[in-house]
Amino acid sequence: MVANIAAVLLLLLLPALANGELIHQYKIEFLSNAGNVEALEVDTAHLASDGDAGVEVDAFATANATSLEYGDCVLPADASSHEICGLQSSQTYFVRVFALNEVPAQGNEKWSGILPAIPQDQVPDPPSSFEALVLSSDGLQILFDWPARDGGQPITDFVVTYDTKEDFSSPHEMSIAPSLPQVIPGSSDRYIFDLVPTSPPFTPGETYYLKMAAENSVGLGVASLTTYGASSGPLAPPSAAVLTTLDQSDMPVTEATVSWAPPLSTGGYPINGYLVEWWSEEKLPEVQTVRLLYTSQLSETTFTLSYSPSPTVKRETSNLPWNVSADLVRRALLNLGWNENDDLLLISDVEVSRTTLANGYQWTITFGDNLDRSLNDGDQASLSASVMDNGDAGSPTITVSTSQDGRRPGGRNEVQYLQVVGTGTLSGFYRMKFEGSVWSAHIPVNADAVTIQKALEQLSTIGEVTVTQNDSVDQSQIGTGGDLVHHYAITFVSNSGNVEALVVDATPIVSPDGNANVIIVDGSNSLDTLNTKDSAAIPGELPVHYGSALVDATADSYKITGLVTGLEYFVAVSASNAVHGHSHRLLPTPSSITPPLQTPGSPTQVSLDVNSGYSDSLVVSFDPPESDGGSEILFYRVELDPTPSFDSPIVQDFYCPAGNRRTEWEVETSVDGGGVISGGSFRLELEVDGFSSVTAEIPYDAVALASNETGIFEELLPNLSTTANSNALSTIPPVDIEGVLFPGDRLRFSGQSAPYKYYEVQSVTGTSAVLTESFLGDDGVQVSTTRHYGGRGSPLSSRVHCTYDADLCPDEDKSGSMQSKLEALTTAIESGVSVDREGPRSDNSFIWRVTFLDDAYPQGSDFDLSVHSTSLTATAGTAQVATSLLNSGHTYSSCTGSLVTPTYGGLVKGLLYNARVSARNNEGYSLPAAAPLAVAPKVIPSAPTGVTLDVVSATELRVIFGSPADNGGDTITSYLIEWSLSSSFAEAESSTLVYLAGGSPFFVNIDGLTTGESYYVRVRARNSQGYGISQMSTPSSLNPHQKPAPPTNVRLGVTSSTMLTVGWQAPLSNGGDLIQKYRIEWDTRASFASSSAPPHKGYIDVDADVWSQTLQLLSDEKSYYLKVYASNTAGFSSGQLATPSDATPANQPPGSPHSLLASSGSAIGAIEVSWQRPRIPAHNIPCSNNGATILDCPTPYGGSIPASDGGQDVYEYELEWNERVDFLGSDGGRKTYVGTHAVLTNLYPGRTYFVRVLARNAVGSGKYGHVVATTAKQ
Repeated sequence: MVANIAAVLLLLLLPALANGELIHQYKIEFLSNAGNVEALEVDTAHLASDGDAGVEVDAFATANATSLEYGDCVLPADASSHEICGLQSSQTYFVRVFALNEVPAQGNEKWSGILPAIPQDQVPDPPSSFEALVLSSDGLQILFDWPARDGGQPITDFVVTYDTKEDFSSPHEMSIAPSLPQVIPGSSDRYIFDLVPTSPPFTPGETYYLKMAAENSVGLGVASLTTYGASSGPLAPPSAAVLTTLDQSDMPVTEATVSWAPPLSTGGYPINGYLVEWWSEEKLPEVQTVRLLYTSQLSETTFTLSYSPSPTVKRETSNLPWNVSADLVRRALLNLGWNENDDLLLISDVEVSRTTLANGYQWTITFGDNLDRSLNDGDQASLSASVMDNGDAGSPTITVSTSQDGRRPGGRNEVQYLQVVGTGTLSGFYRMKFEGSVWSAHIPVNADAVTIQKALEQLSTIGEVTVTQNDSVDQSQIGTGGDLVHHYAITFVSNSGNVEALVVDATPIVSPDGNANVIIVDGSNSLDTLNTKDSAAIPGELPVHYGSALVDATADSYKITGLVTGLEYFVAVSASNAVHGHSHRLLPTPSSITPPLQTPGSPTQVSLDVNSGYSDSLVVSFDPPESDGGSEILFYRVELDPTPSFDSPIVQDFYCPAGNRRTEWEVETSVDGGGVISGGSFRLELEVDGFSSVTAEIPYDAVALASNETGIFEELLPNLSTTANSNALSTIPPVDIEGVLFPGDRLRFSGQSAPYKYYEVQSVTGTSAVLTESFLGDDGVQVSTTRHYGGRGSPLSSRVHCTYDADLCPDEDKSGSMQSKLEALTTAIESGVSVDREGPRSDNSFIWRVTFLDDAYPQGSDFDLSVHSTSLTATAGTAQVATSLLNSGHTYSSCTGSLVTPTYGGLVKGLLYNARVSARNNEGYSLPAAAPLAVAPKVIPSAPTGVTLDVVSATELRVIFGSPADNGGDTITSYLIEWSLSSSFAEAESSTLVYLAGGSPFFVNIDGLTTGESYYVRVRARNSQGYGISQMSTPSSLNPHQKPAPPTNVRLGVTSSTMLTVGWQAPLSNGGDLIQKYRIEWDTRASFASSSAPPHKGYIDVDADVWSQTLQLLSDEKSYYLKVYASNTAGFSSGQLATPSDATPANQPPGSPHSLLASSGSAIGAIEVSWQRPRIPAHNIPCSNNGATILDCPTPYGGSIPASDGGQDVYEYELEWNERVDFLGSDGGRKTYVGTHAVLTNLYPGRTYFVRVLARNAVGSGKYGHVVATTAKQ
């Protein structure tokens, strides 16, 4: 075939071979006419037939065309064809070929047929290795090898034919200038081109068949083999979205619903889901930990901390002691970057605490925990630490670690840098991938930001990015270096948090000097070897409360749950397909929503009950509402009212722990005597729960809060005028500044040479003032003069809070805030204090109001703030400090359950009250919930009235009682009657009276009792509250009884001529009751019904312990009948006749002497004897007794001696003694005596004698008395 105007291309087809023979050569002959043949031998090595006429060619020898003027043609070593070059145009050439093997040619060559050809220009060959890659939603990136031959003429165009049909029945074409495709360095003839047709454009997702042909002046060449591809890209975000939440709910609103419409474009692939994301604008502080450890105790070791927030800034603290306090570390960090000429504010918000370890210390440093400041919000660069042992042997080491990465409000998008570096003219392409994606399309080395953004957003793991290009960036400012060609900042908009670094393939990039490269700088806070921030690339921060959910492609809404009520949330929705991942985010309308705080639900389980034991209050019981509305319950409002409409309720609020009241104190400085405060400090004493603490010195002008310590200022009026190198200040126009400007004030002037230097006021007089040092700066009226409190500075001048250190804090009394000074009392204050400040007033005095954030202690133990000492100074008079309590704190416990209402009483007993309860949070009151039943205050009733006890029978008692004076505010429902043998009512029995319809008084019989046993009885009334107090009966006890039996052994004896004596014994039965008395009745008739008058008839009652009685003034001419009665509370028994039944008074012999005593006499053989005159008459019945005491008989009327002598005087006593008790012995005798004393003599010494004596009167001898024995003296 013809290759071009000067060449013919010969294609060889291997002949079929048998037996595996190898062809070693082809011989080609060509000539310009049929009669003149030139031979060209083609040597081959292993041209083998595999049965399919395929030829494997190892090498071809080079042959020269020597005939005519045709020159040399070179045969490619691995070709199966041969191009015969250097031919004449328009000349016809004839060609034939035969193959050679190891057998030499011997005239048996087998020539092919002769082929004619005329050299002339042709169309180009087709591009080869044609392929299409996805570029974007409207383009494909095509790669191809340049055509092997251009046909003898330059290629003028490439024509790409594309069609959605494989047979190209409806083709479209796009011409490409041959200068547009770019070669891929290092790939020989491999070219690349971004195919983005416009007429018509690609339809995303549609599969297109493509072929490519080259065109020159001859014409359009044969097309390449067909390839195919489909343009596609990220789909569009949802076309619309709406964010809603509930306005009202029975439960706290913790959810929101986002609804959306599908994207208008899917990017060429079906939607496979949606990503819903939500987050808050809260922030999370960064927490870093500095830990210093040692092996043995240190003394001289110091360390420093450095901080580098950017590649161009790094500041280091002064040397800090190895055991430095937390406040000195905080002070050193806050002072970083300050000097009088350049106040580089690096850290404005930091808190530090120190923990003692077993072998060292740990400082916990918290950045960005102040809601009012943002400088140190988010992910911070790590502090760096350096330790110096200074000769200590404890091998100190120091480390810094981050325990919590900070997150600023809404998080932060990561920014990574892409830099193209090298020298000379760079060419080629690079690719990128991200977090497991496939490689991007090839990106030209000189691509613009839009191209890079489009390539990145094609990746399945990237949603939305923005790319900005700044090739003139100052690399020293961003921490990069090298021969910068292009600089791009890539911001990850929708990939939240700290993402992985992009991965780049830059191998196809070349430069003349071989130093071309593409570099990715990850967003991070990493430090270099000098502890300076590596780069200005920004690490991503995940927003606080970030959440996400993948939602099915069929969904058009999603309910976000678990939200915090009252917190604002932002929401975004993106769609995704399987190839390109997520679309750009769509913020709904509205873009944020706050689940609303609500008033609480109504309290539950409300009930009303009696306050047992109290008549003026009730117990209201309730449980918390099912919903607190998202805001803690502060208190419950309890209402009581007799009317169900609650016309005029009694109200009491019960506070909850969320409503705890904080203790508030005021600290006030003042001065008397007309001066102003000019400096100094004071100390406060805090007593709480029995313990006292004293603050460090507090500056007279201390700022309120720790966050103010870095400095607050105020603009001063009027305008002040300065003079360079002078310390004088004046006002223009002249204005009296006393009471406006004060000694000790620290000022800054707009025209001062060192912009951050403080000038201190020494004195103020009228319209002028004097500084403590000369002013350096502009003369004249200052545009602005500011007064400063607190403030950063050097270790010597800083007003940030510190504890005394000779090097780091020499002026402790000038440092710190009221908050820091109080919170340093860690044993007394745990949760801190809140402070606000007012001032300065005209005397340069201040007021601080301190709120203690800890729960208040019980009264008497709560926070008590007083002045410990003061060293304030004043220009005149005396400066002083005073404290006063503004509000007493109160800590509340549980505010639900059963609560006494009103706490201090006041209700009307017995009056029905309705109750209802409302819950209250910050949003307001709930609807009230009412108790189902009205209840009256009730107590147990008082004791029954008029409780009396009677005997009914020997086994029954009757109790009678009336209603209580006070029914306790409730109906009496029963009475409890109790009885017991014990006054303590141990083992008591009882009965209940429930039938009360008959009204008071009530009668209750108690039966089945034991006769004679005394029973104690008491009665209680009962209402719904239980039994009241008991009332003992009157009498307190009774014994069931009846009349006693008559006395027994009633004996009648004649005592004298006017007296009879009767004696008796107790009845056989007292009737179940104590005998109270006895009655002796006498009469002259046996019927006891005579008409005799006393003393011949009558009765006499004697006490129960009397068992004999003598009747007097009787007549010796009458016979008297006697009977005796026993009496108990039931009455008298029947009378018992005496034995004998009657008797007549007459004189009698005397009774027996008594109290006989005998003892040995004073002389040998003597016995001394004494006795008493008779006391009991001869009938041996005592005349009377008093219990066990025998009483003398009555004295006869007109007489003087008791009648126990028988009515006649005793004129002698007969004494008898004997050696035998029966007085029948031989040694004995008798002797009479007038008196009651005798001495027996001449008895046998040592012998026992028995002695007895009798009395004798005119009537006769009485009976011997008792016998005594004694021994005669020897």
